[in-house]
Amino acid sequence: MLLLDDALIPQARLRQVVCAGDGLVLDYRDLGPGLRLWSRPAPLERLRKRLAHALPAGSGPAVVFAGSGDFHHVTPVLLERAVSAAGGPPVTLVHFDNHPDWVKFGPGAHCGSWVSLAARMPQVVRVLTIGVCSNDIRPAAARKADLSAVADGRLELYAYGAGPTERTFAVAGRQWPTIEGVGAWAFAHYLPGRIETEAVYITIDKDVLRPEEAGTNWDQGRMTAALLEEFLVAATRGRRLIGADVVGDWSRPRYGGGLAAGLLKRGEAALDQPWRAPSPEALARNEATNLMLLRLLREAGA
Repeated sequence: MLLLDDALIPQARLRQVVCAGDGLVLDYRDLGPGLRLWSRPAPLERLRKRLAHALPAGSGPAVVFAGSGDFHHVTPVLLERAVSAAGGPPVTLVHFDNHPDWVKFGPGAHCGSWVSLAARMPQVVRVLTIGVCSNDIRPAAARKADLSAVADGRLELYAYGAGPTERTFAVAGRQWPTIEGVGAWAFAHYLPGRIETEAVYITIDKDVLRPEEAGTNWDQGRMTAALLEEFLVAATRGRRLIGADVVGDWSRPRYGGGLAAGLLKRGEAALDQPWRAPSPEALARNEATNLMLLRLLREAGA
């Protein structure tokens, strides 16, 4: 458990299961405000150095729960560590999310920009983004995206649905089937064919799930937990899972990085995120979903 906020603090059962399996609880909440929503390079480097000490390469694959989806841009740091621990193999990054996380941003990383950073890592052969429903993939929003990884074939996006009459989603001259377009069963059989490496890394933002099944800081998708489980099994069967991370647990935000950065982050969140906190019932379901994901990912080898 990587504590960057308070999202995982109430999840006592998750902590118990993690620790019973020789897992760690890393309390790095002092870094959280500076990292939250977006970060310049220095806070990310501080996180990288702490993780290198706490999770040395010899400690093997890790499943990391990292709190709110506002921290999804720590995935490249975790992926870098996982690839190194695995000996540097070619890897496919399988990304479940209600958002494509492909916007242009820099210097540093944004929770909505990290995919292009991951796709440019030398060991990453392909990124498969799965389950997007948000308006971020509509033409007007896509104009803000870094589509270079799409153009060179290193990023593929499998939307949950692209419209009532559309079976495919297209951008930057590329086209892929949607989950609704081909049906969930067919997509689960299609997915393994897009993974051409033995090594796989999984990253999950629980905002890909319906609001009934998770409580997050972002607008949510339409995937069920059962369907997510089916796709995870399809993506990892017969593969070498070198690591995984899970975000998407709601927490009340604290922003840092300086006065100006804090104000900018508050303004951005007010425009982009729901104003109301999820219901207590939705927050309680987060722990059940996390426990399910931990079981699946451990069974798959992480």
